[in-house]
Amino acid sequence: MRKRVGDLRRAFAPATVGAMLLYALYRLLAYASYVTNFGFSPDPLGYVSNMPFMIGAAAGNLISCGLVFVLYASGRLRSNSLRFRSLLVLVAGVYLLAAFAPRDLLAEVVALSFLGVLWGLAVTVIGFAALELLVGTESPIALIVQLALSALLFAVGSFALGLMPDAVSATLCAMAALALIPLMTWGRAVGHVPQGPATIDALATLRATLRECSTPILAAAVFELVVGLVNMYAYTSHSSFTISTRAPLEGSLICAVLLTAFVVFATRVPHSRFMYLAVFPGAIAVFLILPYFGDTWGRSLSTVIYTAYTFTAMLSTFCVVRACRRSGDCLYGVAAILSASMRLCLMVGLALGWWFGSMTEGGTFVHLSIACSACVYVLGVVVLLWGYRSSREKRVVEVVEVVVEHVPETFEESVSERVEELVRTFGLSPRERDVLVGLAQGNTAASIAEGLHISTSTAQGYIKSLYVKLGVNKKQQVIDLFQK
Repeated sequence: MRKRVGDLRRAFAPATVGAMLLYALYRLLAYASYVTNFGFSPDPLGYVSNMPFMIGAAAGNLISCGLVFVLYASGRLRSNSLRFRSLLVLVAGVYLLAAFAPRDLLAEVVALSFLGVLWGLAVTVIGFAALELLVGTESPIALIVQLALSALLFAVGSFALGLMPDAVSATLCAMAALALIPLMTWGRAVGHVPQGPATIDALATLRATLRECSTPILAAAVFELVVGLVNMYAYTSHSSFTISTRAPLEGSLICAVLLTAFVVFATRVPHSRFMYLAVFPGAIAVFLILPYFGDTWGRSLSTVIYTAYTFTAMLSTFCVVRACRRSGDCLYGVAAILSASMRLCLMVGLALGWWFGSMTEGGTFVHLSIACSACVYVLGVVVLLWGYRSSREKRVVEVVEVVVEHVPETFEESVSERVEELVRTFGLSPRERDVLVGLAQGNTAASIAEGLHISTSTAQGYIKSLYVKLGVNKKQQVIDLFQK
């Protein structure tokens, strides 16, 4: 046990710890902004009924995602190029206004729909910039612990803010927004983030990234739909099911503890097959029991629900970040797809929940809402299984191609067995594998960069990382590995 903890501690470099703290601070700021409408309506669950703010947030989020994706696809966005400083200053200004301006005056002047649009525009972009810091984490174990501990810190911080007067809480959020500006700049400077693809290859690289993480994105989106449907139905129909005001934070704490304990004791991350076939469908299934046990176990069940929700979101984020790391892709494209998919499904779920909840015929529509949730769940499971089957078929085809190829035609094919042996032995990423082949051929960093459509500085970064993993310090030693 002590050895496992020691290995985990060594995986956490100062930059890794810094990225975790920054991501936790962003999550705290985003959550507090959403549930209190930037401090203007400090009701922990008021956002469920505050449709003007939620619609505005959805509009702002989709606009931000669309703009970011267009800039990414056109090659105008590369890693570390997303601007977030002015948005953080704007968020801090709104919080200070909520803290010190007269409440009656604000209620007349400030429209909640406008605040929602502001939240969607600003927090979406800031979130992409904060999440990008985690892409530099090479170890998958360190990455999953980063996400888990950030959830723990976010929950503790939210508990603390909830105990303070509204004005003090809003002031602290403003200070946190301003503090993120230099901290995120520092995090980008010390953390290694792979550069994004060249303009001509952006969409092709994105397709390669999506092949690895499309199933987690789908799971998160389906989960959001079911969340919105059940929550809005319970509110509109005045259901006896009671959501604990602490459930989202309690769920984050439980999820952080469980996931961290799993990694420490198992010294591994959850297997993708287990996530696809058990965790994601099982988490969605939790919502289907809500109408049956809401009268008796409402508050406890709400904590279980938010634990499942946090667990699904965290594992989906892990898969997305790791896929970007493996493909050397810029995070912005796939993050925009993930965020937009979740927001659209949430709004669809809210609309369905409102429609079912506003019907007056009685208990019949309770069962109808259950049937609707079940249909969504079954659809999600079918598509998840389809994605898993497709990935399995792809791996089988690749194995057959290697087996039937008897006569090597290129240098890479002639040393393929040795390359794969080194990849397995030293845990090399797909991009590091490509760089390894280039070095084995005697190529320079510039020629490797040109062949992989990345910058020379990025290629040099991969070479340094490769030297560390292989335990060498020059190119000739890499070439010697293929002559043994």
